[in-house]
Amino acid sequence: MNFHSVVIPAIIAATSCTAQTNPDSAAIEHRSPGTSVLGTIGNDGLTALKAAGFVLVAPARWEGTDWLLAGGVVGVTAAGFLLDNKSFDLMERNHSRLNDGLSDIAVAYGSGYMAVGLPVAMYISGLAFEERWLRETAMLMGSTVLLTSTITTVGKIAIGRARPYADLERSKFRPFEARSAFESFPSGHTTTAFALSAVLAARIKNPWASVGLYGIATLTSVSRMYSSDHWLSDVVFSAAYSTAVAHSIVRWFEEVDGAPRNEQSLNITPTINGISVVWRF
Repeated sequence: MNFHSVVIPAIIAATSCTAQTNPDSAAIEHRSPGTSVLGTIGNDGLTALKAAGFVLVAPARWEGTDWLLAGGVVGVTAAGFLLDNKSFDLMERNHSRLNDGLSDIAVAYGSGYMAVGLPVAMYISGLAFEERWLRETAMLMGSTVLLTSTITTVGKIAIGRARPYADLERSKFRPFEARSAFESFPSGHTTTAFALSAVLAARIKNPWASVGLYGIATLTSVSRMYSSDHWLSDVVFSAAYSTAVAHSIVRWFEEVDGAPRNEQSLNITPTINGISVVWRF
């Protein structure tokens, strides 16, 4: 039995309980009674893309506070850069069989299996059991993972920072070389872990759940440093920006775009001559 086969069902079960006990989960109904399952999937897909697009161009709308927050992310990343070598040495001094096992478990939370498997499993469960909160949360997770993963992948190739295991300096860069040894910044596992945890924490709105979710994501980040795949500054930046994207997408969905989205619907209906697609907005 592997990590994913245990954690994914556990998270779905926990969030399903949240959906039934959270009073906010019934605040906005997005699926009209006559909408088919395919129509619901289509609506959610459009909403996910719209959310990702809204956040992607958000810097064009930034104001003073937003730029201060962005500056803060740059500042903590710079501080992490100054501590890169010391944190690397700390990890090297603490290798053990126990820590190796813990690292292998923690890193799985930020893997591609979780990035795809958790949102998909939650979404299918939400459809099957008609749990709107669960389905929408999965959709927001998918939107966040899609956007952050794209940014991270492009950043890795464009920046080309050497990984610690390459035995080069922390300031060694080879942009657009597209080799794994030079894809340290940002951290993909950290990005995924914090994208998933931040969306769940923002939707669950329980301080204890937030502590647990961000704790798991932090362990994933530490595991990437422990395995010499990333520097401290890599994971600090990835955690900060991924969390910011996740909260922006959830806030957009819950506050900014709530009313207009109630007026649109996508209906996909099989017909004798093929498929009928009707989008009302």
